[in-house]
Amino acid sequence: MHIRPTSSRGFTLIEMVTTIIISSILAMGIVSFIADSVEGFSTSSNRSRLAGSGRAALDRMTFEIHNALPNSVRVTAAAPNGDQCIEFMPALKATTYINPPIRGSGATSFEVINFDSLTAHPSPAGIYAAIYPIDTEELYDYDDNLGPLALIDSISDTGGVDGKMTITLDESHRFDKRSPNNRIFLVDDPVSFCVVEDKLYRYSNYGVEATQCTPDTCLPSTLPDRALLADSIDNAAATAFSLGAATTRRNAIVSFDILMTSQGDIVRLNHEVLTHNVP
Repeated sequence: MHIRPTSSRGFTLIEMVTTIIISSILAMGIVSFIADSVEGFSTSSNRSRLAGSGRAALDRMTFEIHNALPNSVRVTAAAPNGDQCIEFMPALKATTYINPPIRGSGATSFEVINFDSLTAHPSPAGIYAAIYPIDTEELYDYDDNLGPLALIDSISDTGGVDGKMTITLDESHRFDKRSPNNRIFLVDDPVSFCVVEDKLYRYSNYGVEATQCTPDTCLPSTLPDRALLADSIDNAAATAFSLGAATTRRNAIVSFDILMTSQGDIVRLNHEVLTHNVP
């Protein structure tokens, strides 16, 4: 009995080499695709983090500066490395005054139209009264006895239903100008936002100074009076804060230009804020 051998056929060397080459090319493509996807996701996440951090800081500054006392905003010149500060006085409330000490030797108390039922401040109030602050330099050149700014000792509502409140000053003071609209503001101590190297800080509780404070002079250096708002800033050769002066036709404009960088990614944040200019 004759048995016929079964024929069989395997891979040739050329086929095996070709398969290996094609598989390698596919594997390299898949690896490259995955690497690009991971890198893209990482870049997107990093930029999103930078933008989110910067936007939160801009929103905070926008809200506070928008409510600044008219003509209280001032900025320092930007340093070559981008360090710069912006300062303003927060306006807490405004109302109409009745009989403030504008002439003569001054007085320690006067009446205003009621701010609201929650405005009363016991002594010491620790806030200021501002009347017709039309000159920024004069506003910050604080004088206890004369000028647009006076330290308040207390605010009381003893009249009940007459709609008036009494402001008692820390000492006798005379306001040097009368507001055309009889407007008076309650304001707090100045606040500064500063770009310092790669960080953005908020400063408070350092008082009124004729010369604008910087981190190298009279701004606080520790918490809680120095609070970090953002990091990863690279504003070299850039101007973080610009002030467009107010006119009779428009409000003053504060412009922000903040550059943030991390791991080679750069996010630039530009924003403008209108400030009140009617004192």
